[in-house]
Amino acid sequence: MMRKKRILVVEDDPLLSQTIDLCLTKKGHDVKVLYSGAEAVKHIFKEQADSILLDVSLPDCDGWFVARILLNVDWAKEVPFIMMSVMEPDSSKLAEFQPYAYIQKPFDMGLLLRTIEGSLCA
Repeated sequence: MMRKKRILVVEDDPLLSQTIDLCLTKKGHDVKVLYSGAEAVKHIFKEQADSILLDVSLPDCDGWFVARILLNVDWAKEVPFIMMSVMEPDSSKLAEFQPYAYIQKPFDMGLLLRTIEGSLCA
């Protein structure tokens, strides 16, 4: 039996994070939802993930700060991460961090699920 893929979702909007969790769990994934950058950073040092969905605007820091941490943790360097935000993508941030994808909110849940599934095959 194949191991469930572990997906870390860092999103402070409770309704959106619950919806994403439900959709990914229904697809057979093991989902961990966190609501702040501090929680995400603590979690990154304790547990690995196969893909990470990261909001740019978090209550305590921006998602790019968390992405910088990811790029400096051995196991996470090769893990695809997807940034999401209501803001237009910042080309300098995209070039610096090279996320697997950048999804602008509001988004179609089907697009998000396809993007996450694609990141798991990357």
